[in-house]
Amino acid sequence: MIKPGVNLGILGSGQLGRMFTQVATKWGYNVCCYSPQKNSPAGKVGAIEFVGEYTNQIQLEKFLNSIDALTFEFENIPLPALELIQKHVDSNVLVCRPSTNSIMYAQNRTKEKSFFREIELPTTKFFSLQSWDDYAKIQNEIDYPCVLKMNTFGYDGKGQTKFSSKEELEEELKILNPIDVIVESFVEFDKEISVIIAQFLDGNIIFYPPVENVHKNHILDTTIYPANIPQNISDLAIKYATKLIRSLNHVGVLCLEFFVEGDRLICNEFAPRPHNSGHFSLDGANISQFELQLRTLCDIPLNQELQLKPCVMKNLLGEDLLQKADNILNFIPDPNYRLHFYQKNTAKTGRKMGHINYIGGDISLKAFEDLL
Repeated sequence: MIKPGVNLGILGSGQLGRMFTQVATKWGYNVCCYSPQKNSPAGKVGAIEFVGEYTNQIQLEKFLNSIDALTFEFENIPLPALELIQKHVDSNVLVCRPSTNSIMYAQNRTKEKSFFREIELPTTKFFSLQSWDDYAKIQNEIDYPCVLKMNTFGYDGKGQTKFSSKEELEEELKILNPIDVIVESFVEFDKEISVIIAQFLDGNIIFYPPVENVHKNHILDTTIYPANIPQNISDLAIKYATKLIRSLNHVGVLCLEFFVEGDRLICNEFAPRPHNSGHFSLDGANISQFELQLRTLCDIPLNQELQLKPCVMKNLLGEDLLQKADNILNFIPDPNYRLHFYQKNTAKTGRKMGHINYIGGDISLKAFEDLL
């Protein structure tokens, strides 16, 4: 067990790093965060900021030499940074959980989807394209509509576009230089769900049952726990998440996202870290996903049962704060609502600025009808 008093590191300093820092410092750990941002959300709650680009090997080296254990806020980390981290791990001077291997799978959609297929998790039909030659070989196998996604550095719908015809897709491919994409068959899903799961060093696993996610403009808007799905779909989602985390030998928290299409469950993508859809656990569970991140990083045993209650999480974006501030403030006096603000310096459209958890009786989107 990594005992309190040591320096824990987190790559990234945004809202996920902030909520991890809040748990870790409460338990007596020091937290250092690394990102290009000064006066960050994590820094504002006590994390020691190491400021530098992720490609700055000198600054990153200073950060790694200052910590005893490392975890992650995000997965879009340049390969040289991951290699430097792994060098410290191989030299037995740094604990890193999850492994850089999990990060590399999650940051590349082709590797991710191919790994799903390898371990027999169901996915939509997909093709990896690195060149026009690749496209020429499979062009007649692509179903339309389809979705083109950048292989790397995509999140919240960025780097992906839906196409209705072969002509539209080819026009887009002509623009790309280089071509490094994945093309997936579009899924006419009924619902989107996700499972947050964590694995300890000894192989012990704990999970939250599936949540139901509603997106707007490709950004998560609300999460409902528990998901309104049949028990067999819930059991299958947990089975697939368990298979993934064990197959990756992933020590830490992981989120697996799914499309529900009738009685089918399709694995979409995974995040090798706490996830926006797990924010309900801050108020809807006795153990949050960030406590699980800390426990799995430091190998702190969990000697209590996970207890959950119905909850709805609503993201607050920049436009909500700019246009609906009074509506948001009206939630404060009601004990059924718990507000979490991230203290970001500037509110921008589409930027996640906070969230509200509702733990009252009516667990539906009606809980936020005044805000919506």
